[in-house]
Amino acid sequence: MSKRADLLTLVRAVPIGRVTTFDVLAQKIGEPLALVQSLIAHLSEDEREFVPWHRIVAKGGAIGRGPHRDQQFARLVREGVQVLPAGIVHDMPRFLVTFDGAPQHTRKPVEPAPEPAAPLSRSRGMKSHR
Repeated sequence: MSKRADLLTLVRAVPIGRVTTFDVLAQKIGEPLALVQSLIAHLSEDEREFVPWHRIVAKGGAIGRGPHRDQQFARLVREGVQVLPAGIVHDMPRFLVTFDGAPQHTRKPVEPAPEPAAPLSRSRGMKSHR
């Protein structure tokens, strides 16, 4: 399968109401970011009909600035993706698909507090309980 076919397969795998980034796609297919951006930007009108290109955004959540910007904005909002008026996906970790099987944002496990160290010296009249 070609890298272009791999890319289009990944894009089709982004569920309704979710987005992914050009960076994620580039990493998954092992191609430079610029190539992935170019391939998506140059999809034919026929390909735009069956490939959910509108679910691909920039790393920070910004939608495209090209001739299809308004269409991308409207489609994302219709699918339930929260897009700010400036054209940026709000709460990106909630909507982001990374294809790695793990949630995008996970909380770091809380480590237990260290036990207090025993005092090194005794006060007058106190015994050490070591």
